[in-house]
Amino acid sequence: MNRFSHLARLSATLALATSLSACITLFPTTKSAQLYRFQAKATESTASAPASAGPKVNFIRAGGSFTAAASGDRILTVSGPEAAYIAHARWMEPAEILFNQALRNSFSQNRGPARLLSPGEPGRPDLSLRLDISRFDVDYDHGARQPPTVCIDLHGVITRLSGGQIVRDKSLTIRVRARSNQVSAIIVAFQAAVETGLSQVMDLANDAATAPNT
Repeated sequence: MNRFSHLARLSATLALATSLSACITLFPTTKSAQLYRFQAKATESTASAPASAGPKVNFIRAGGSFTAAASGDRILTVSGPEAAYIAHARWMEPAEILFNQALRNSFSQNRGPARLLSPGEPGRPDLSLRLDISRFDVDYDHGARQPPTVCIDLHGVITRLSGGQIVRDKSLTIRVRARSNQVSAIIVAFQAAVETGLSQVMDLANDAATAPNT
C-alpha cells in the first residue's frame, strides 16, 4: 500500500468517526425525567360505607373532554397569565388516561348502587355519565417561591337513557395546596385532589342512581 492510499484510508476512517460522534452520546447531557402517577384509593364514601342492599344501577361513560394542555404526560403549571411544564417530571401515562383508569377503579370500589359498565360488557345501562375536566394543573397563586395549589375542575352530567332526562348536572371544584414547592409534595397534592374529586363523582353517581324515575 503506498503512502497516498494509506492517507486516504485514514481520512475516511476519521470522517466516519466524526459523523458517528455527532449521532451517539454515551453520557447524556440532559437529566432523565422522573415519572409519577396518581390513582384511585378507597375512601370513606366508597369502601367504608355499608354496601348497598338494593340492586345495582348500570352506568355507561358518555364521552367527555379533558383540557388539552394538561391531557398529556407533562405536568402543567400556571402563574397568572403564564403557563409552563415542570422540568424533568412527567406522568407515567398521559394524565387523561390515568384519570380514566382512576375513575373506573373508583366505580369498582363503590359500595353504593352506581356501577360502571366496561366497554363490551353485557348488561343494560340505565344512566350515562359525561365528565368534562376543564382544569388539571398546578397554580402558583401565591408566587413562585410559595407552595402551589393543585386545581381540578370537573363538570358531570348524568342522563337517564330511557327518555333522555338529565338527572344530575353539577360542577365540582377541587383545590389542594401542596405542603411545599417540591415536586414530590405537588404529586401528593395531586393524589389528594384526584381522590377528593372522584369521591364527589361517586356521591353524585350514587345519588343519581337512587333518584326517582319521573
